[in-house]
This record gives sequence, C-alpha cells and structure tokens, in this order.
Amino acid sequence: MIRFGRVLVSTMGEDEKTQDKAQDMPLPPLPPGISLPLPPPPPPPLEEVDLEDNLEEAIEVENFDGGVSENPPSSDFQSHWEKRKASDPNLSVGNRESMYGHIDRIATGEVGTLLDRFSNRFGSELDREIIVLRKKQQQEMREIKPTVELIQAPSEEYEAESDEGDEEYSEDLDFAEFFSVINNLLGEITDEDAIKDFIASESFSLFEKVGSSPESTSDDEKEEFFKLINQVLGDLPDDNKSVEAFIRSSDFSLFEKMGELYGG
Repeated sequence: MIRFGRVLVSTMGEDEKTQDKAQDMPLPPLPPGISLPLPPPPPPPLEEVDLEDNLEEAIEVENFDGGVSENPPSSDFQSHWEKRKASDPNLSVGNRESMYGHIDRIATGEVGTLLDRFSNRFGSELDREIIVLRKKQQQEMREIKPTVELIQAPSEEYEAESDEGDEEYSEDLDFAEFFSVINNLLGEITDEDAIKDFIASESFSLFEKVGSSPESTSDDEKEEFFKLINQVLGDLPDDNKSVEAFIRSSDFSLFEKMGELYGG
C-alpha cells in the first residue's frame, strides 16, 4: 500500500488478491425456513444412432413412396387408342371391346389365341387341355379289357358299325385338337397383313362357327375349314418364325393328318 498524506491507496495487484480470497470463501448458511429449489435432473443419455442405417431406411422409404406414386406406363397401342377415342368420340364401345379387348392381356404378357380376342362375338372359348384329356381318356378306355361271358358272338355288321363309330369319334377329337393348334398359331401372328385380311373377311365367320363347337362340326365344314386355313397359312411370308416353328413341331403331323382327311 502507498500512503499519500492521510489517504490510503491500494495497488491493483493487492485488490485482485483480495477478490480471489473472497471468492474462495464458502457461502454463509441460509436463514432458517428458506430452501433453494432442487436442480433439474440430468437429461437421459442419447441413444447411439447408426448414420448408415438411417440413410438406408430413408432411401427405402423414398423408393417405396416413389413406387406408389408413379403410374405404370401405358402401352403404345393403348396410348394410340386413347388418342383415337379422344379425336373421334363416336367410336362405339362394342367395337372397342371386340377388336381391342386384348390390350390388358398384352400388358400382362398373356397374348392369347385368335378366338380369345374375338370371344365376345360368339361367347365361347376352346380349352385345349380338356380336349387332350378327353382323347387320352378315350384311348385308356379302349385299352381296358374286362372279362365277360360271351353268350352270342356279335355279328359282322355290328362290329363294323362299332369300329366305324369309334373311328369317327377319334376323328372328331383330332379335329378339335387341330383347331386348338391353329387357333393358338394365328393368335401369335395377328400383326401379319394376311391375318388382318382374314379377320376382316367373311370367311372369318366360319372360323368362329367351328370354334364354338369343333367336335360337332360336320364333315363338309371340316373340309371347308381346312382349305381355308391352308390358304391363310400359304399367304404368310416364308420367313415367318411362328410358322417355321409350327412346321418343326409335333403339331405339324396333325396338320398333315387333317390334310389327308379333309384336304380333298
């Protein structure tokens, strides 16, 4: 300390020491009846979050939302039809369903047969598997040899009629299977000009009639049908892949058999 007359002046260093000593001293106790509020509880420990997991979950949610919001692109054919319908509102709904009813099957990969695309014009479909199973069942029935007691030998006329009936029934099944093969084949090549002309011609009505009940088709209609199909296939280009595959397949033997029976 420095004395100037009667005034005592403290230096700066001494004042700082005095303040530090005052801060180090404990606080005086509170008066009775007074209490301070408790300090707030410490916050809970934060969970460790994996940043990579959060990013993966966010990406999955974003992809899922994007997949729901996006609409599946329509096929070119469907877009073309929508534009045509918008430009010409007089187009009938019946024609759209009959001529372009296979748009949904194309979108799902189920092209279908020729009659599938025009089934609503006569209201029936042909199930080839049923025909094959019925033919197999008929062949198995022939192989069954039950043991019976012969009372009287059948006449030669009866045996001839029985054999003729079995042969006609077998031919009917073969023709029904032949129609199914041709129906599937033409359904794969409807973009060919020859098939388009055939569908637009009056001869297509015979195709529909035979398709409604191929097993009950008369012999005259079978002959006319085979000649018609033979002509339609003959008008196709030689390099058509579907026709080439048909010629190499086992179904072509059925085509040759029908040619022997109904080719004239």
